[in-house]
Amino acid sequence: MQHFRDAMQKIPELEQLEFNTAQQRDAAITQRDQFNDKYQAKKWQLSAAINSMPQGLIMLDGRANVVAMNNNYRRIYNLPETIRAGSTLEKILQHRIKSGLFSDDIAKHLAAIVDRIARREPTAYEIALNDGRTINIYERPMDGGGWVSVHEDVTDLRHGQRMLERTERLLATIVENVHEGIIAKDARTLRYLFVNKAAEKMIGMSRAEIVGRTARALFSPEAADLIERRDRQLLAQKQQFEPIVDTIDSPVRGRRVICARRLQIGGAGEQPHTFVTMVEMGADRERQ
Repeated sequence: MQHFRDAMQKIPELEQLEFNTAQQRDAAITQRDQFNDKYQAKKWQLSAAINSMPQGLIMLDGRANVVAMNNNYRRIYNLPETIRAGSTLEKILQHRIKSGLFSDDIAKHLAAIVDRIARREPTAYEIALNDGRTINIYERPMDGGGWVSVHEDVTDLRHGQRMLERTERLLATIVENVHEGIIAKDARTLRYLFVNKAAEKMIGMSRAEIVGRTARALFSPEAADLIERRDRQLLAQKQQFEPIVDTIDSPVRGRRVICARRLQIGGAGEQPHTFVTMVEMGADRERQ
């Protein structure tokens, strides 16, 4: 009977203990759910951030396994949905070979990347895909290990740069071979910035002797006064609509008749920073 009474007295204690255990269990479950919610929110935020990037992005672990990639990376290399986080970089390269977007040796390529990851050596380079696109790649180590690689399609940019370079070469060829002298000056200092071959011949000096100097360092005081007066007239009038004929003393060629047209370089509403003079030189005055 005593044991029975002792057991009955312990029932409330056991019930309280069970109640406390249930509370602790419920609190642990709530804490776990909150942690999962925060984890999922952070995961969604990371996914949204990398997918909003205009470039392609892939994250790798130390063994070149894919930790994450964004949609633009998939688009650049036409990757299927079956390749996702948990896949290997080797699998990506195998797919690129099948689709004609990779032709290097996979083993060597992977070994080089794993070596860069191990040495935590950032790098930047460009690759040309077999379909004609140019991809700029930036690789950087991540804190805590791993590797992040950003891929940007720069095909249009490189095409534009090549077109600009060709245009510049074409213009340079034209400017150097016209019979008119072409002279560019700084609108603020009136120093020579450029002269073509014809202008070198007219002035009688090399480009190296002319560029960076003013008319007063090259011509007689009388000729320099005339040149600077015409330059300042252009700057005051904004544009020179008609050619101006003058007689000027050339340092080497003597007294010559020249016909000059001047043009300011600068956008609407901007202060001119450069102006160009196109000069044709006639016979010396004594032969007129």
